[in-house]
Order: sequence, then structure tokens, then C-alpha cells
Amino acid sequence: MQLVIFSCLVVFAIGQHHHLNNHELQQLVDPGFQSLDINPKDGLLEHDELSKLFDMRDTDGNGNLSREEFGAHTGLDFLFKDPLFDHFDTDHDGVLSKDEFVEKPFAEMNQNGDSEVSRHEFDHFYTQLLHHINQHHG
Repeated sequence: MQLVIFSCLVVFAIGQHHHLNNHELQQLVDPGFQSLDINPKDGLLEHDELSKLFDMRDTDGNGNLSREEFGAHTGLDFLFKDPLFDHFDTDHDGVLSKDEFVEKPFAEMNQNGDSEVSRHEFDHFYTQLLHHINQHHG
């Protein structure tokens, strides 16, 4: 996820000058899957892998990611972290719940409903998300 968010930041930085095409967006998404598929490293993302990442990033243990925790998750100080945070903050309460950051994205990525996210499903979801953000914030 860190790599995906980093990729989003790169899209914003580059997108200020021109819109990226789908191939360029795909190249930015590719490394993200490998960074998440860790336990087990089996070519599939399980819900637990994303849930554990959320718990690790929730440094104050309140069950939500603040803008600061999310910003630390991105690892960079680009302004794009705010539009990306806002994309995930669907109830606009200023924090990301596990539902907003894990449950809903996982359900959207898991297109075939098999409770596992394939590389193809992950790539499709994040390429579409980056495309949308690139078009509207680029």
C-alpha cells in the first residue's frame, strides 16, 4: 500500500504537467501488489494482509487513521496526500475507518467475490483510481 500511495503521489507530481496514459498508470501500480502480498506471498491479497497494514499504521490505536497517520503512511510530503485521503474518507469525518480504508476497497477490488484479490483485480482497481485522480487533480 505504501508503494501504491507513493505511486499516487508521483502521479500527482507528474500529472501537474500532463495527464498520464493508462500504460504509465499501470507501471506505477505494478510494484504496489508485491509490497502488500507478504503473508503468505502467494500472488493473492487476503483481507488479513490489508487489515494488518491498517492496524500497523494506526499508531495511536484508536481504530482510525488520522490525516497525520495517513501522511506518515505515504512517507512523502506531497500535497496529493489530501485528495487521496479525501477519496477514501467517504463519510467526510476527517479520519479513515477500517471500513473506509480496508473493507470497502477490498470489496471493490475483489470483483469475482472469492474473498481474495488477484493481481489483476488489484491492478484494475488502482489503475482506475489513479486514472480518476489524475484526471481530476492533474
